[in-house]
Amino acid sequence: MQRMNQRLTGMLAIVVLMFATLFAGPAAAGADNQSMDLVGRALVVSVEDAGATHRYQMVVNGEEKTYHTANKSVAAAPGEFVAFKAKDDRIVHFNDTVQAASFLHEKIMTKDTVNKKLELELSGVVPLAANYAVYEQRNSQLIPKSLSDVLVGAENVIAYFNSVGQVDLVVLDGPTPVENMRIGIMTNGFASLEHDRFDVKSAGGMQLVDKKANRVFDIAPNTQLGLVSTAGILKATVDGVEIYATTNRLYIQPVLEAQLQVMTFKRAYGNALYRGWFEVTPSKTAGKLNVINELDLEQYLYQVVPSEMPASFGLQALKAQSVAARTYALSDYLSNRYAVRGFHVDDSTLSQVYNNSAENALTTQAVNETSGLVMKKDGALVDARYYSTSGGYGANKHEVWADSNNAFPGTPIPYLIAQSYTYDPADPNRMLAVDTANEAALNAYYKNLSFMGYDSDSLYFRWKAPFTKSELEGTINSQLGVRYAADPKFILTQQADGSYASKSIPAGGAGTIHDLTVTKRGAGGNMMELVITGSTGTYKIVKEYNIRFTIRPSKSFTGSTTDMLLHRAKGGSTAYDAASALKNYTILPSSFASFDIARDASGALTSVTFYGGGNGHGVGMSQYGASALGAKGWSYDRILNAYYAGMQIVDVNAQ
Repeated sequence: MQRMNQRLTGMLAIVVLMFATLFAGPAAAGADNQSMDLVGRALVVSVEDAGATHRYQMVVNGEEKTYHTANKSVAAAPGEFVAFKAKDDRIVHFNDTVQAASFLHEKIMTKDTVNKKLELELSGVVPLAANYAVYEQRNSQLIPKSLSDVLVGAENVIAYFNSVGQVDLVVLDGPTPVENMRIGIMTNGFASLEHDRFDVKSAGGMQLVDKKANRVFDIAPNTQLGLVSTAGILKATVDGVEIYATTNRLYIQPVLEAQLQVMTFKRAYGNALYRGWFEVTPSKTAGKLNVINELDLEQYLYQVVPSEMPASFGLQALKAQSVAARTYALSDYLSNRYAVRGFHVDDSTLSQVYNNSAENALTTQAVNETSGLVMKKDGALVDARYYSTSGGYGANKHEVWADSNNAFPGTPIPYLIAQSYTYDPADPNRMLAVDTANEAALNAYYKNLSFMGYDSDSLYFRWKAPFTKSELEGTINSQLGVRYAADPKFILTQQADGSYASKSIPAGGAGTIHDLTVTKRGAGGNMMELVITGSTGTYKIVKEYNIRFTIRPSKSFTGSTTDMLLHRAKGGSTAYDAASALKNYTILPSSFASFDIARDASGALTSVTFYGGGNGHGVGMSQYGASALGAKGWSYDRILNAYYAGMQIVDVNAQ
């Protein structure tokens, strides 16, 4: 394979040389051609027989242009590259044609849209010309595309270079198939994408491969391979003995279908086993490595589904999770959000949790029985958000997240809507309607442990988090500035005229806390704005994520010397389950919450208790709800329609 790649690289150089020679030749044609234009490297898009003439659509310098010729004895075909002389829009003479060759494909490793660069697997980083163009060749037609259609990991790409080594034309050979996922692998605890070292072994043996240098090293079964980066050089050791050093990208490939076990970090189930192969490069940070795991999409889901949902949730819920996870993964695959780093997703909650739990037979069955199935709405992939537990209501997506331009509330999505998942006590076949705009009604709803709903079996269905005055001040004053640094547009300070503006938070935060007020809720009851009145000023925290990461029931943030408790209860309870109370929960479980403020005789705040329901952002599918519906006999497609209203399940491979 490496020799073939070298041959193809050589062929690419020959074709570029052909172009250069072809286009240089007529430049000395003399005075007869002075009124004519020599067009080099024009790509024929289409040819139309217009009776007395042929009409050509050409891509010239990145732009589509139309030419015609009365000389029908010479014809160039769509997909060919031509050099010709033209007077205005009339072709006077074809110099030659060069047929695009499919064997010039090379894999896209990274894409930098800001600096206009592509990294090819063998040729390395190449700049894009100022007037570059992208086309997809399909059924003898060339369809205009954009750089966003050139996907990381794609191998159906032909890159054509101009005389100064820039890519001025990219041709996609048909639609890019959805096959492999590229996952950025993080260190222990999902702390960082930069590794100090990377150690791997395999019970079935493996190979260390340098494709550029055409080097392959066989690593015996159960032998540990280690990689480190020193001054941009990758050094490989086997059982501590150095065997190779290079600046090239290295691949770690299993023998046959063996899995690779990483020894330098652990996941929840120990030293994790990975399918597919690893790709290792030096990081831009000195002494660090970047690691990518590439594997088949379905095999990727083998290790996502058990990490996101336990097998005990049942087959139908797991099948719903598989379709949602596949849809979410494909959306990330097409989004290009990590293209500059060379992968489609990472392995943390920033994408979907990957390989934190071991594969098991039931989750694998769920993936296999829904193979290739994704959700679409009006022809577009569904935004397949999901979360742990609903406290009885879901949220509108646009009332949880801002748009890409930071507008909040964002743009509504018709199928990600606020709706009740709580059974009406008077009629179990109906959903309970609560006035979520009424603070008193909502407070009573969250305090009531007897309600039942889709998620009743979750201990997060109802919860409470009590704070003393000093604990509340501790978490607010330690986190308000942190949230401002992370999201300054949505941590606001009240001005003298009563308006709010983004402004640096005082070192002491809000100081002495006098009051808390919810000034805006979503249709599902989720807090969207929380106003804190303190001795240093009045502050408005906007968006549920910022609220949850400011009110944190953990002694790490409150400064308490004793453990903070999060009390929990299932639906239909008469009291919180003392045995299930959690110590020092890192964030407020959800923004579906109300609170009671206690004051002393002078009116000063003495304590605050938050009452809430659910765990997570509340948008899309509740996983505990899916489990309960599956247990009631609902099929996975019916479950999905309960959370993504009006979606259609389609086979992505048939599109």
